[in-house]
Amino acid sequence: MQATLAYRDTGSALQRLSPFVMLVWTVAMVVASLLLQHPLFLAALAASTVPVVMAARLWRDWLTLMKLAAWLCLAIVLVNVIVSNEGAHVLAEAGFRLPLLGTPRITLEALAFGGAMSMRLLVIVAAFALLNLSVHPDDLMRAVMKLRLPYKSVLVTSLSTRFVPVLLADARTIADVQRSRGLEFDSGGVIERTRSRAALILPLLSNSLDRAVQLAEAMESRAYGASPRRTFYRDVPVTPDDVAAIALVVGAVVLVIAVRAAGLASYLYYPSLDSVAMTSQQWGLLALLCALLLSVIALAGLRRRHTGD
Repeated sequence: MQATLAYRDTGSALQRLSPFVMLVWTVAMVVASLLLQHPLFLAALAASTVPVVMAARLWRDWLTLMKLAAWLCLAIVLVNVIVSNEGAHVLAEAGFRLPLLGTPRITLEALAFGGAMSMRLLVIVAAFALLNLSVHPDDLMRAVMKLRLPYKSVLVTSLSTRFVPVLLADARTIADVQRSRGLEFDSGGVIERTRSRAALILPLLSNSLDRAVQLAEAMESRAYGASPRRTFYRDVPVTPDDVAAIALVVGAVVLVIAVRAAGLASYLYYPSLDSVAMTSQQWGLLALLCALLLSVIALAGLRRRHTGD
């Protein structure tokens, strides 16, 4: 089965949870990745997304997005190594000096800091990717609108989440059509490959503009914006299991804030790396944090058992 990179109903119990659960879980992952600094805490956050993805049965689609994010993380590490010359442990040093940058050198601290920042980005991308794959855009839009956010802003955000998967699907279709006409995208030199890509980009751009016009006409035909009060044809109820899941995830956010305030997840990268060893208290807090974040899996199973959905 080919990865769709968009919402696909897999019949998993996790997809039957209220959209608020995954929305709060995503916010918790983002807050935790931004507040925690210790590399082991960041690695645990990244690893905790894997069981949730497997429970949602979206491993193939999610892994495709993570492969794209991995290149961005690699770029962050390389840029940090090139730009930052600080650090006590010098691994390599050039024999010349550059204006404004000084003598180029590669330090262990720059590699570690770039790796931590890329891990932080990986957690954020993984959380938002899972939110996009596991929650239907319409359900997510209804959930966010209940938070009294501006409807037009919510609609634009919802349309944006659908744009990339649709764009990639159109790109695959156009590429197949062009290949059926004998066009090769991966043959020849760099200039020839760039020219062949034009046969893909121009139709894709034209198709995207046509799609935008059709969307605008559809919204106008449905009298979009005529009434300031919105009604819903279908609503997703919030069950006690959903409330319990939200409470546990919010507890994870409170725990992260407390750990950050107490300095138990701090880590010093410059001028010399701290030891990555943690105390038993830190290991206990890390285990509790992961348990709270993974509680959505168990509560999704309980919700299915109670409602039979």
